[in-house]
Amino acid sequence: MGEKEKPKTGGEEIMEKEITIMGEPEELLAWIGEHDLLMGIGLEDAKILLGYLEGHGYGIGTDENGALVRQDLCGDPEEIEAYSMDDLIDSVCEWNYSLILEMDNSRRNPENFLDFVQKQNKYEALKQDEKRLDQMFDKTIYGKEVGELAIKLAEQVIQSQKIKKEVEATSQVSEPSGAYFTDKKGR
Repeated sequence: MGEKEKPKTGGEEIMEKEITIMGEPEELLAWIGEHDLLMGIGLEDAKILLGYLEGHGYGIGTDENGALVRQDLCGDPEEIEAYSMDDLIDSVCEWNYSLILEMDNSRRNPENFLDFVQKQNKYEALKQDEKRLDQMFDKTIYGKEVGELAIKLAEQVIQSQKIKKEVEATSQVSEPSGAYFTDKKGR
């Protein structure tokens, strides 16, 4: 599997933890399979997740109990935090979104045509990643919460539109019609 590291954690009380960093997508897929996470993540998805982690200076691995952890590989290597697949996917989605915004701005202000082509290709690659990441995100607890919230908001909009139409219909019925009144006084 991955490399073994023994970082120190825990404030005053220093405990040694043995961390196994996952360097290959197959290792991540094996961990997902061992933990019966039915997220539908394939080899290409795992490559994307690990690539973004590495690109942002993090490693994902397991502790001595097999729990998923994230380690800061560039800053403080002793900084190890419990992590979930939901958190991993959410972080990668955020990073992808930020990179898309940056690259979109860059491609709109190229130095020359070759620079534009390179930035456009990178932008399109990020957008392709976004499609895969969106599918993964939908299967996370965060994606499910967003879906439930969207349904509630849609129901509220529909309900408010129904109320608005009922109010309009009621006001049309209760307002006096000009056909019954004349502007002439008396007859």
